Amino acid sequence: MGLPEHYPAPYGFEKIVCNSAHEAEVWSERMRKQEAIKIQMEDEQREIIEGPIRANLRSHILHQMTNARNNLNREFLRCHLESYDKRPDRTKMNRISYLHNEGYEQGH
Repeated sequence: MGLPEHYPAPYGFEKIVCNSAHEAEVWSERMRKQEAIKIQMEDEQREIIEGPIRANLRSHILHQMTNARNNLNREFLRCHLESYDKRPDRTKMNRISYLHNEGYEQGH
């Protein structure tokens, strides 16, 4: 097969060949920072779209709770709102990327 240095990078990418472990760690850290910024931007875009939808659903549940026919329905909706606030956000995902040799060294 040969070393990766002998093969060209795919179109649109730049090939970086690290000659020392320190250089690889520097590039890996840059990659992680860039990926964190990208994930943050995706979360902000998602919040712009989904935030008003969540607010509308919450206001609808509050409206239903205030106009409930009896205390049982009112209590049920109140408990639902409490559990709604305690749910973990499934869209948030913590991930850390490593270069292939770092991942192998750390047992990933």
